[in-house]
Amino acid sequence: MRSELDQLMNKWIEGDLDPQDAEALRELLAEDPAARETCYDMMLLDQLLVEREDAGGILPAETMPSFPKRKIAPVQTAVAAITSIAALIFAGLWLSSRPNIGIPETSSPPITASSDSRFTIAQREDRGQWSPGELLRLERGTAAIHLGKGVLAHFEGPAAIELVNAQGDIRFLEGRGSFQADAGGHPFKIETPGGAVSASGSQFVCQILPDQAALLEVNTGNLEIAAHAGRGPSKVSSGEAVRLEGNGSITPTARPFIPFRTGLPEELALFRDDFKAADNTLISDHIPEIGQKWEVLEEVKPTPILKERLDTSGGARRLFARMAPHDPGGAGSVYVFSFSLTPPSWSHDKVQRMDGIESIAIVDAEGNELFSLVAEAVNTHRWQLKSRGQVSPLTPVCALWDHQLTVCYGLDGRVTLHDGGTAQAPVIASIWLKDPEPVEGMVISNRTGGDLAFRRIGTSLLRAPSVHAE
Repeated sequence: MRSELDQLMNKWIEGDLDPQDAEALRELLAEDPAARETCYDMMLLDQLLVEREDAGGILPAETMPSFPKRKIAPVQTAVAAITSIAALIFAGLWLSSRPNIGIPETSSPPITASSDSRFTIAQREDRGQWSPGELLRLERGTAAIHLGKGVLAHFEGPAAIELVNAQGDIRFLEGRGSFQADAGGHPFKIETPGGAVSASGSQFVCQILPDQAALLEVNTGNLEIAAHAGRGPSKVSSGEAVRLEGNGSITPTARPFIPFRTGLPEELALFRDDFKAADNTLISDHIPEIGQKWEVLEEVKPTPILKERLDTSGGARRLFARMAPHDPGGAGSVYVFSFSLTPPSWSHDKVQRMDGIESIAIVDAEGNELFSLVAEAVNTHRWQLKSRGQVSPLTPVCALWDHQLTVCYGLDGRVTLHDGGTAQAPVIASIWLKDPEPVEGMVISNRTGGDLAFRRIGTSLLRAPSVHAE
C-alpha cells in the first residue's frame, strides 16, 4: 500500500497522473487515513517551499518532514499540485481526519430535501454550507432543516429563509413552514415581517402571506409573540391561530387547519428502464425494471435495443411507456421524470432535414397529452415545453447532445424543466397547466428526420395526502 502511494504521490507532484492513476490515488486517500496524513504533510511542505521561494530563502534541512524517498517537483509544480488536490479527494474528506490543523470549524444546519426540490443559498447552487446572514431560497419542493438543538423545520417552496445566528434562529420572509421545537432545547425564535415569534416545547405552522402577514397556527404548546407594534408580548396557545400583520398588529382567527408536515413526501418509483437487454431485443418485447411493458403505437420498422440504448434512428415511431399503477394523491403531489440522453446513431441527416421533430409527451389515463418536451430541427433541435397552446421559450439544450434532463410536474399545474440529472439543476423552462391530471405514461416519438436516443428513463411520484384524507 505504502509503495503504491509513494509512486502515485510522485506522479501527482510531477503532474504525470493519468486518469487511471488519478482514480487510484483518490481511492487511496478516501480509504486510508495514513495516506491522507502523508498527503497533507506533503501539501504543507510544498506550501512552505513556495513561501520560502517567494521570500528568497532556503528551507533548512532540519525543518523538512521525514517522507519516504520521492522526487520533489519545482515550486511551480508544487503550486499546481496544491490546487489540484481538491479534484482528487472526496469533498473535504481529508480535512475530517485533521481536526487540529488551524482551519476554523464551521457548522451549518443539516438540510435534507425532497427529490423535486431546488434551492440556492446566497445565490449559490452548493447546498453544503448555510451561514448566518445568508438567504436560502427554496424554489420548489420540500426541505427538512435542523435549526439548532431540538428544532426541526419542514419548509415548502417557494420559500425564503435567512439564517440569523449559529443557534438556528431564522428570519422568515416567504413560504410555509412546520416547526417542532422540543422542550428543553434552544429557545427558538422566528423573525417575521410583523414581529418575533419564540417557541419552546411547541408544534406550530407559520405561513408568510403575500401581504406580509404571518399566519400562525399552534398544534401543541405555546408561542410568544413580540410584535413590532411595541406592545408587550402576546401568547398563542394550543388550538389557537392568529394573524400577525406586517405592521405588528395581532388578530385572532379561526384555525385554518394547515397540514402539519412531519417529514419529506413519500416517494414512489413508477418507471425505471436502463435498457439492460440483449442486442436486437425488440422494444415491443421489453419489460422495464419498474413499470409496464413497452407498447408500440406506430413504427416504420421494428425498434431494437442496441448497446443498452433505445434509439429511434431509422424511421418514425411512437413508443408508449406506461407507469406502474399508483394512487396519485392530492394536489401537492409531484411527478419527477428523469431522462439520460445520448446522440442518436443517425446524425448525418440532421443538417439537411429541417422538418425533423423529437418529442416526449406526458399523457393522462385517457391518452390525452398533458404537456410535452419538443425539439424541432428548425430550432436547432433545442428543447421547449408545450401544452395546449402554451410554448416556453427555446432552451439552450439540444436534444441531440449527450445530456440529462429532469422534469417536475406537480398536480398543482406547475411544470419545470431542469438542465441536469436532478431538480437541483437550473430551471431552463417552465409552464403552468390549467387542468392538471394524474400521469398514465409517456409517449416518445420522432418524425421526418428527428431522432432521440436514451440510456435511461425514470419516473417517481412524491405523493401528497389527498384532500379527503384525515
